[in-house]
Amino acid sequence: MLSKVILGSIVSLGLAFSVASDKAVAQMNHQMPITERWLRPSQASQTTQFRRIEQPLSVKGTVTAVGLGLIGLEIWWFLLSKPKSQKAEAHDGIQEVGIIVDGGYEPNRILVNAGQRVRLNFLRRDPSSCLEEIRLPDFHIAKNLPLNEITSIEFTPDKAGTYTFNCGMNMFRGVIEVQPTDSTAKATPVTTSQGTHQIQPELSVPTESAIKAVKTPEGTQEATVTVEKGYKPERVIVEAGQPVKLDFQRHNLSKCFDKLLIPDFDLTVNLAPNQTTSVEFTPKYPGEYEFTCGMKMYRGVVEVKPAT
Repeated sequence: MLSKVILGSIVSLGLAFSVASDKAVAQMNHQMPITERWLRPSQASQTTQFRRIEQPLSVKGTVTAVGLGLIGLEIWWFLLSKPKSQKAEAHDGIQEVGIIVDGGYEPNRILVNAGQRVRLNFLRRDPSSCLEEIRLPDFHIAKNLPLNEITSIEFTPDKAGTYTFNCGMNMFRGVIEVQPTDSTAKATPVTTSQGTHQIQPELSVPTESAIKAVKTPEGTQEATVTVEKGYKPERVIVEAGQPVKLDFQRHNLSKCFDKLLIPDFDLTVNLAPNQTTSVEFTPKYPGEYEFTCGMKMYRGVVEVKPAT
C-alpha cells in the first residue's frame, strides 16, 4: 500500500514538473527576439541546443507546493481516510458490529472474542452487482445483501485466528480477527443413558440454516436443499449407518451450480435447472462432510452424528 502511495506521488510530481517546464519553454520562446526565431532550423538548433532553461522562482515554488499537496492528499486517502479496525460491542451475550457496504466494507477489519456469538449487520448502499452477496467461507456462509437494507449474519468463532469475508466476485475483502479468551469454545453438556457427560461444541453455522433429516418408514433419512443463491439449508444433520437421500431443487441458472460435488463420498452429480435431483449415500462414520458447487464457490455441510 505504501509503495503505491510513493509511486503515485512521484508520478504526480513528475507530471507537474513536466507541465511547468513546457510553460517555461513556451514563455522563453515567446520572449526570444524575432530575428533569432527566424533563423534556419539548423542555426536555431545550434543556438538552443546547449541553452540552459532557467525557470522563474514563482514556477518552482508553485510546482513544489502542488507536488507536496498531491503527496499529502494521497497519503491521507490511502492511509488515514478509512478506518483500520473496529471492535465489536457485546449486547445480551452477542458481539455486534455494523458494516457499511459502499465501494468496499467499512470497517474492513472486525475484532471479536472467540467462543462468543457474533452478529454482523451489513448495510449495502452500493448498487454494484459485485457487492450483492457476502461470503464467509470459513463458516460456510453465503448470503444475499438487498440494497439499502440491513442484513444480519450470525456465527460463533470457536478458535482464535484471522478469517476473511468477501464479495461474490472476491474483489472486495474484509477480515474478522478472532482474539483468544479464557474459554475459547462454548460447549453444552449432554447426559447419556450411561450417566456420563459428553461435550458437544456449538455449531458455527446459524441455526436457521441447519435442518435435521426426516426418517421415512423405510429407514431412509430425507431432506430437501434449495439451490438458489447458495444452498438452503447450508447444514443437513443425519445419523451414521443409515441411508441418506438429499433432494436438490435448483432454481439458480448460474453455471456454477451445474454440478454438485460431495468428494468424501466420491459423488459428482449434474443438477438440471428448475428440477429436483436426488443424491443418495450412506455415511458410515460421524463427522462433517462438505458438498460444493462445481466451481467450489458455494458450500454446504452434511453433519453426521452417531447412531442412536
